[in-house]
Amino acid sequence: MTSEMITFLSIKTFKGKTSHPIEKRPGVKFVLHGGKIIGFHGRSTDVLHSLGAYVSLSSTTKLLGKWIKVEQKGEGPGLRCSHGIAQVGNKIYSFGGEFTPNQPIDKHLYVFDLETRTWSISPATGDVPHLSCLGVRMVSVGSTLYVFGGRDASRQYNGFYSFDTTTNEWKLLTPVEEGPTPRSFHSMAADEENVYVFGGVSATARLNTLDSYNIVGKKWFHCSTPGDSLTARGGAGLEVVQGKVWVVYGFNGCEVDDVHYYDPVQDKWTQVETFGVRPSERSVFASAALGKHIVIFGGEIAMDPLAHVGPGQLTDGTFALDTETLQWERLDKFGGEEETPSSRGWTASTTATIDGKKGLVMHGGKAPTNDRFDDLFFYGIDSA
Repeated sequence: MTSEMITFLSIKTFKGKTSHPIEKRPGVKFVLHGGKIIGFHGRSTDVLHSLGAYVSLSSTTKLLGKWIKVEQKGEGPGLRCSHGIAQVGNKIYSFGGEFTPNQPIDKHLYVFDLETRTWSISPATGDVPHLSCLGVRMVSVGSTLYVFGGRDASRQYNGFYSFDTTTNEWKLLTPVEEGPTPRSFHSMAADEENVYVFGGVSATARLNTLDSYNIVGKKWFHCSTPGDSLTARGGAGLEVVQGKVWVVYGFNGCEVDDVHYYDPVQDKWTQVETFGVRPSERSVFASAALGKHIVIFGGEIAMDPLAHVGPGQLTDGTFALDTETLQWERLDKFGGEEETPSSRGWTASTTATIDGKKGLVMHGGKAPTNDRFDDLFFYGIDSA
């Protein structure tokens, strides 16, 4: 791994105060080695953040955005975690989830009207999912929602469903026994033609497989098996960026911080080395794809001794990964946001557009107290 000499270094506080530049001078060296300043290792960025400072190079380009808490009215999902959300047009849909650990709440499909800021329960016809489930995931393509997996309290699993938001009709596209391995706490993403399902936890083991469903051909394709470096995991971030399917972090028995992408054209996996203000190892965080960036918030940084029954050690923090330069940056706590979300994990999140801005929207989640949230937050991007 090559080393690069840093000739300029500055310290900036969360309140925007910047130190005098530390420039190259005789007898003083700052060496960047693999994206880390020698002498600062592991979770050093978290330590610096706790002191109110971060380290940056003058070439850093920052996404500009802000958190807002979205007003909610009507009959909504309420307090829950481990559910899925997706956006179609000016509506956000929510499905599944739990309030009491390992006990799914209901099988309603909730719909949030962004114009009126009001929740309601969507009418439903057709092959309505037979299970109330937790650890479920949902994505949208056009006017259609796609829902895969999730489990009930006895570890019975859902199959693969679609929901037409124009007709309010559910369709069972693939029964449990005919599709990819049944699972929960997996990850889902989509492009214009395909729905992707990665990882998760089956009845017997964690998984590291990627399957794609072609919407036009209505067939599943088992993507190439990743190398040993992409370990079986749940709670990873999964986003499609510029034609590549990115796997970010996750939990494989412990929290991990590796990043990989899959090229559908070449049917090939690649692991990448990221640098910058890297978030510490984590899983079950909120995520969204915004242009060439993957934005994440919060997550679990240490498993609870009681596993899913307990809260674990949860964190906050909004970070962005530039998938072209592979540089991480921290986005929040620089503009004095009035409504920054508190630490949480197991949230439902998706890429969304609200009031003309694209960003990350997330609902609910698990609190450090093991309570549940029912709030709706949006990190809207002003510019890049």
